[in-house]
Amino acid sequence: MEEKIKKLSEKYLERVMELRRELHQYPELGFDLFKTAEIVKKELDRIGIPYKSEIAKTGIVATIKGGKPGKTVLLRADMDALPLTEESRCDFKSTHEGKMHACGHDGHTAGLLGVGMILNELKDELSGNIKLLFQPAEEEPGGAKPMIDEGVLENPKVDAAFGCHIWPSIKAGHVAIKDGAMMSHPTTFEIIFQGKGGHASQPEKTVDTVMVACQAVVNFQNIISRNISTLRPAVLSCCSIHAGEAHNIIPDKLFLKGTIRSFDEKITDQIVDRMDEILKGITSAYGASYEFLVDRMYPVLKNDHELFKFSKNALENILGKDNVEVMEDPVMGAEDFAYFGKHIPSFFFFVGVNDEQLENENMLHHPKLFWDEKYLITNMKTLSQLAVEFLNFNWER
Repeated sequence: MEEKIKKLSEKYLERVMELRRELHQYPELGFDLFKTAEIVKKELDRIGIPYKSEIAKTGIVATIKGGKPGKTVLLRADMDALPLTEESRCDFKSTHEGKMHACGHDGHTAGLLGVGMILNELKDELSGNIKLLFQPAEEEPGGAKPMIDEGVLENPKVDAAFGCHIWPSIKAGHVAIKDGAMMSHPTTFEIIFQGKGGHASQPEKTVDTVMVACQAVVNFQNIISRNISTLRPAVLSCCSIHAGEAHNIIPDKLFLKGTIRSFDEKITDQIVDRMDEILKGITSAYGASYEFLVDRMYPVLKNDHELFKFSKNALENILGKDNVEVMEDPVMGAEDFAYFGKHIPSFFFFVGVNDEQLENENMLHHPKLFWDEKYLITNMKTLSQLAVEFLNFNWER
């Protein structure tokens, strides 16, 4: 079956590359992926795969039924883009100002459509069903959970889920896999400081929110180094400060935003509690007040142990052992694919697209991100192989 998958991947690669280029030109955000969804539905119609749409607003689930009864496997791709102005050197740049596919989701979507082409051609040889899930809003606020809530894991009931993400720091043609915790539990926060504004020449008559916020940011940095065990990885980053507009006015209000990352929700609890203690002390000392808003986002993405062992073998079968890298450490990035793992065995992996890009071109979420869509053949081969082996070899946990 590996040879059939390889030949079909080569057969359909050109079409997948065309789709990626088309999707790249029309980036959309969050759940509002109307143009993207139309492209996906049009292609599914062309291939001849039935689907249900408008799940969690613009999500789509297409189902391929095998020639024999059996289990059901779900393959997932996210479709949304980022609020960035593109600066890449590709000749099919974004036509939507201030929006860019800077995280590879255009490739994920095109790649999964390619998987659909392959598995639809092989369906008579398969035992069970494949659900192709095209998901909105991975970046934020998260589209996986709403799609699960709307029943995508039922009718037929899904037995396992697989997903992947292009990773520009990994060599093209390779994949990277990890057992257990692979990506972090992210939490976002916003702090609104309230002071007393006034003229910059008379600071003694004000309560300076800039000074209060700067003290808070500096003290926050001690939490990781002095309050959290050195054996428990965690990150606290303050990423946005906004206050005032003039050079001679001390602002009476300041907005501070940032993120917390960890692999243990109890660690996040500890960080949030310590931040609140620091805020109480500093604002009290300066005579200011504050509002502390915390948003717990996705769970830790954990690969099922038995499914990891199965997937490692399947990936080595289709790519060769030398092209499958086992990661020693998890990454602090986050993925709402983690929600699938809360319900069913799931496995997520990284697909390498690094091919000697220029500086900054191999960084996700960067306006100069650039990668060659010919490497989507790896997405096509790997997801197809995982689905075929899962269904035809009757994997059991």
